[in-house]
Amino acid sequence: MNLSPDVASPSPAALVGILKQVSDLMASGNSHEAINSLLSVQDLIRSQPLACNTLAYLLLHSDKPQEAIPWFEAVLAVNPGDAQGISGLGLSCQATGDLVRALQCYEAALVFRWNHATAWYHHGALLAQLGRLREALPSLDKAIELQDDYVLAFTKRCQVLSGLGDVSGAALSAMRCCQLAPNDVSSWLLFGDLCMKHDDLGHAISAYDRGLEVSPTNFQCLYNKGYALKQTGQKEVALAHVRAALRVEPDNNDALLFCAGIEQELGNTEEAYDCFRRVAAKGVARSYRARHQPARFQALLLFSPLSGNTPYEDLISDSCYDADVVLILPGHRCDPQLVNADVIVNLVSEADLRRDIVEQVANFVDSLEKPVINHPQLILGTDRESIAQRLAGIAGTVVPATIRLDAAALHQFLSSNSLPSFNLIARHAGTHGGDKMELISTLQELRAFAKEAGDRPLYLTDFFDYRSADGFYRKYRFIFVGDEILPYHLAIGDVWKVHHVSTRMADLEWTRREEQAFLERPHEVFGTKAMAALDAIRREVGLDYFGIDCSLDSEGRVVVFEVNASMLIHLHNTGFEYKTPHVMRIKHAFERLLEQRAKNTQRSVECSPSQWSNASEVGSQRRLVR
Repeated sequence: MNLSPDVASPSPAALVGILKQVSDLMASGNSHEAINSLLSVQDLIRSQPLACNTLAYLLLHSDKPQEAIPWFEAVLAVNPGDAQGISGLGLSCQATGDLVRALQCYEAALVFRWNHATAWYHHGALLAQLGRLREALPSLDKAIELQDDYVLAFTKRCQVLSGLGDVSGAALSAMRCCQLAPNDVSSWLLFGDLCMKHDDLGHAISAYDRGLEVSPTNFQCLYNKGYALKQTGQKEVALAHVRAALRVEPDNNDALLFCAGIEQELGNTEEAYDCFRRVAAKGVARSYRARHQPARFQALLLFSPLSGNTPYEDLISDSCYDADVVLILPGHRCDPQLVNADVIVNLVSEADLRRDIVEQVANFVDSLEKPVINHPQLILGTDRESIAQRLAGIAGTVVPATIRLDAAALHQFLSSNSLPSFNLIARHAGTHGGDKMELISTLQELRAFAKEAGDRPLYLTDFFDYRSADGFYRKYRFIFVGDEILPYHLAIGDVWKVHHVSTRMADLEWTRREEQAFLERPHEVFGTKAMAALDAIRREVGLDYFGIDCSLDSEGRVVVFEVNASMLIHLHNTGFEYKTPHVMRIKHAFERLLEQRAKNTQRSVECSPSQWSNASEVGSQRRLVR
């Protein structure tokens, strides 16, 4: 019998019978039938807090938090002080993403459950999720005070302390988890991941080994240990572990990509390509979700593991848009009909090697009729020789001459009678970051370098001594985003090959102060003429997003070292925290650029068919001439 509360009061006997039936169904693991039994008499149970709570928690534990919310609300309509209902509503709101209401519920629950460890844990865990780490810590500590073997609370406390930079405190919490739950693989993963985060690779590997003793086929332990082993240079052993992880989860994209990368580094070309192909065949290789849902727009990132690419993970993390990454491989055709995006971002940035892949990306993006960031045709003009020629005539710059020579041309060059009598920088084509690059002062050194390079093409560049008056070398990096020229870092070193990571800046406070001053006031450091030269470079290159490594000579001219879309930006600035706001400026500028282009697409969708055709033609022309 199904009566409304407005018509008749619930029968206590009927309710007892229904709850007994539900209890039996739950005991037998049949939650679905238990839910259906309660829903079949919802008018009967609506005014009964015990029955409503039972139904609501069944729905919540069946991954139906949105459906659970009205039943928790029904509990509170009858009894506003029902702590179980308040806590359940908080859990449901948290599961559906309504974090503000969830926090209100957890705070209300603490009024009634001030001595419950679980209530304090949920409060602290949600504050941590909201990024309020310092506020989260007292609640987690209170949960542990009330229950000193609360593994979940120690786990969350470890994560919070790590986020706050308290490595030793985080380590103590992680070790406590391992003591409390030595047979729980997640405890060893927690400790291993903490060690990995702070570059303690030895202890990380040991922790993963303990986890594998507990669960020899645990995918995450196998994968993470493989990653740690690779960081220590043990590539073959790392490969064995990631292959074992793939036997557990054969279709895991992260493992396939990691395996492919190691195979590639070890020279196992066919095995690497097979892994890449398996990922590419599935369409999306990786997905990144916006910091808040729904996302403002959808971006598609094109990446080729067989070529050089724009480093992108820190650039797009925690953004306002969803992003999917697809792989571009020779011999593999991406289906344009599967693309669902408002803007396309071409990450393939290597113009020196595998230009065939750049052409493949160009053909693909032109088939999509979508706005493109860094059109591949513009990438082709950014090899070192072309850049040197294109920028040579820009006022206020010094652009050392650069030539590219393949093995045959280099042999002829070395045999000629017009060998240079000045210093040269020789480097392998397609390399960045100072790899395979040396300062050559004699013919013998050049011949030795050429012999080591084998058949690989080389670049030879005039060496320009860019030492400052104090004897230090300064290399500035700017990132161009649309029309903006944004400073990224200043590397100060005492040798000509300057890279921020290899300098002594961490130990020299004056260098950090100088870098910070540059980041905050780049116009004062470079001056009007040099900034105008940078803007002229921006217009000549024409890409939407790229970087420049450069210096200033004694006359205030921009000395150009490298200009391309392969420049790295990252958020790992321990010891150089003043850099982070400037990295965030670059990220936000990139986000604005994509959103502006995406909005143009979204507006175009509303055009009539004839308008769409015209808009598409104009957009295509702009992409190619920009």
